[in-house]
Amino acid sequence: MTTPFHLSSELDPPAKRAIVATALELFSMHGVDGVNIRDIAAGAGFTNPAIFRHFASKEALAQALFDRCYAALAHSLTAEPAIALQDRLIACVALIKAAPQAVHFVLENLRRYWPTLPEAQRALPLPARMRLLVEAEQAAGRISASADPGLASILLLGALGQVARLALFDELPDPAEHFAQSLWTLLFRGLEN
Repeated sequence: MTTPFHLSSELDPPAKRAIVATALELFSMHGVDGVNIRDIAAGAGFTNPAIFRHFASKEALAQALFDRCYAALAHSLTAEPAIALQDRLIACVALIKAAPQAVHFVLENLRRYWPTLPEAQRALPLPARMRLLVEAEQAAGRISASADPGLASILLLGALGQVARLALFDELPDPAEHFAQSLWTLLFRGLEN
């Protein structure tokens, strides 16, 4: 159900993959403005010109990372009727555990890069995707029909943002599946029928 974060193509040269991975690590820890091309080059073990062979600028690199990470996160929140929201939450926490820097980077940079996403991505933003999932749960009778789907979606997205921060600093309790189940109980006990 969840899509792993593919930061670069397997067809990309190793240098480009190293640059992308290093940039994500640095951007997620220091912010895009707190990192320069020299930092990325040094971290990846290359010179500044090596980065410019693959990306026109630091901003182009950050935008490419955001586009790819956002697409994966949005896909994980795309309605699939066969998957209950509780199972999706468990899968999202596992995705966050596997790629905390990617999720943190997206959440911290929505305001900056959202306007530049392709129209197809902007057509259904993360809160709207989550709301559709909550409404599907209500229609299936797994969440109370009287619960406000907008509030439930905001609570869940906010909780996932905090989970990403915990994972980024390696403080997400193990096993992640049990943590996700506890999170579900905490957030949605009052919303279940």
